[in-house]
Amino acid sequence: MNPILISKTNCRTSKKASNIMTLCLAGVATAAFAIASTSCSTTKGFGRDVEKVGDKIQGAADRTGGTR
Repeated sequence: MNPILISKTNCRTSKKASNIMTLCLAGVATAAFAIASTSCSTTKGFGRDVEKVGDKIQGAADRTGGTR
């Protein structure tokens, strides 16, 4: 067997695997970006909810004198 032919065969296989890996990585990156960009409003809403809970806790503490 000629080592040059073996090398060429391995290069083609490696290049094909590399292309598949690149496409998979691009797909994962695109999906992550899509999820991150659509969750901004959800995160903002969650922040508002946490702020409301904090205000209620603070109001309850003020009504009771804020001591244990």
